[in-house]
Amino acid sequence: MKKKQILIVEDERIVVDDIKISLGRLGYDVCGTADSGLEAIKKAKEMRPDIILMDIVLKGKMDGIEAAQEIRTSLDIPVIYLTAYADTKTLARAKVTEPFGYILKPFEDRDVHSTIEMSLYRSKMRNLLKESEMKYRGVVENAHDAIYIKTSNSLQYVNPAFESLTGFKKKELCREEFNFWDIVYPDDIKIIKGKAKIRGTKELGCTEFRIKSKNKRVKIVEANTVNLWKDGEENEMGILRDITRRKKAEEKLKKSLEMLQHTFVKTIDALVSTLERRDPFAAGHQKRVAHLACEIAGEMGLSKGRIHGIRMAGSVHDIGKIQIPTEILIKPEHLSDIELIMIKMHPQVGYDILKEIEFPYPVARIILQHHERIDGSGYPEGLSGDKILLEARILAVADVIEAMSSHRPYRPSLGVSSALEEVKKYKGRFYEPDVVDACFRLFYEKKIKLL
Repeated sequence: MKKKQILIVEDERIVVDDIKISLGRLGYDVCGTADSGLEAIKKAKEMRPDIILMDIVLKGKMDGIEAAQEIRTSLDIPVIYLTAYADTKTLARAKVTEPFGYILKPFEDRDVHSTIEMSLYRSKMRNLLKESEMKYRGVVENAHDAIYIKTSNSLQYVNPAFESLTGFKKKELCREEFNFWDIVYPDDIKIIKGKAKIRGTKELGCTEFRIKSKNKRVKIVEANTVNLWKDGEENEMGILRDITRRKKAEEKLKKSLEMLQHTFVKTIDALVSTLERRDPFAAGHQKRVAHLACEIAGEMGLSKGRIHGIRMAGSVHDIGKIQIPTEILIKPEHLSDIELIMIKMHPQVGYDILKEIEFPYPVARIILQHHERIDGSGYPEGLSGDKILLEARILAVADVIEAMSSHRPYRPSLGVSSALEEVKKYKGRFYEPDVVDACFRLFYEKKIKLL
């Protein structure tokens, strides 16, 4: 292991020799000596020692304190003062140079050794800290997000991204009279402070708000903050991310989705209108089924999105009947076997009509499965249990309730009570138990009515 290099700055030859001998016994190398402040600075620059032992009183115009100050400022080499005696004023001057220790003359080896080792350790820790701070500062200074540190309402530090975000220069932002809240949109200050009060903190936390840049442009930022403590004082470090473009894109997407939803609704209305022109007895049937199915889904706790999908599917669940001849749809007698086969084709036909339309919900599949039964006896595919979409199982119950409660060419209305008895009778066989239970709660506890 390489020995530590020490520069001795002392103008008394005898003292220099004593120090050399002592340092040699302790395992250090003396890389050079100097007897004046100017020579000390010169040799420090040339030799770059690990540590300097500096006498305070030196011959020439520059004493040890002045030399130490120059070395600390330009070279950042640890300095230990050698002194026999110093008055209060001199010690005060020496303290300003932030020495790494003092060795009193006459000295003992153990005092020299402990002072040098402590100074070397402090120097190592300080260099590691400075290296860490430099890396941290490099990351912060080059970050794309705006970063600041503030005490109370005053900014203590801002990075270049913060300047770019606000349009203000650092010297403007970090003035004592500049208030951080002056750049926050007034209406948002109340919201931010209200949230902070609920959390029981002073910080912004993780939130979104608007800021006013120097050129009066309003920008939306996402803020994340944390409390720091420095010299016993509470500081807040915050990171602001400009999300203005993202918010505008989200708003544009929202409007596009609303337009798309409107288009879907109009498409559904057109399909319903087309079918009801061909089958006047079915007028309103799909609308009523959709309404009841949505009520059941709401009672079961389905999400708004799934309920909306059920509404769309219910509104056109019989669209496949558009392919069936009108005379069969309005026939006043019971249908023949062949005619029944044609009727049973309508879920598949409806699926084929709608499968290429990119609905945000599985509308086509719900329509395909709304005549399936959980025991596998339904059609067109004979699916059973969980293989049938829950939305289709809900629609199946709503369809039966509405159909039995309404007038048909071949029979009068059987009434809601009979319809409920029908689904109760086949609960667990044809119809999903949870769906039937929700339906009964709606009619008997919440007293809903069919449209």
